[in-house]
Amino acid sequence: MNSVLSISEAASLALHGMELLAVNERKMSVREMARLFGVSEAHLAKVFQRLARSGLVISTRGPGGGFYLARDPAGISLYDIYSSIEGEPVDGECILRNSSCPFGQCIFGSLVKEITDRFINYLKEHTLENISGE
Repeated sequence: MNSVLSISEAASLALHGMELLAVNERKMSVREMARLFGVSEAHLAKVFQRLARSGLVISTRGPGGGFYLARDPAGISLYDIYSSIEGEPVDGECILRNSSCPFGQCIFGSLVKEITDRFINYLKEHTLENISGE
């Protein structure tokens, strides 16, 4: 059965990879993280390059190179990570991404908006520091 909430693989890798860095409190290579997650090194490297461009991680090259957090985990929200990969979430109400509904109102009522708002608020309220204990 598929999950109702769908997050892109890139965003999921970014969120999990950043938490891995926070928990381990050290520089980690893409190879090491990819092995732990069972994912493509190339894909994970692209995700972490985007995080580096956003100023959330610092990368070092060469043997012994890798990535480490650019800031204290308490200062990095899940929203910071998510939006660096996906862009700012839109406050959309239509899962078909239409500007008008052929039914006059959404068949899900206000549910989609409520879930989106809850998800965004969760991302904003939680940092890398405080999610480890949940």
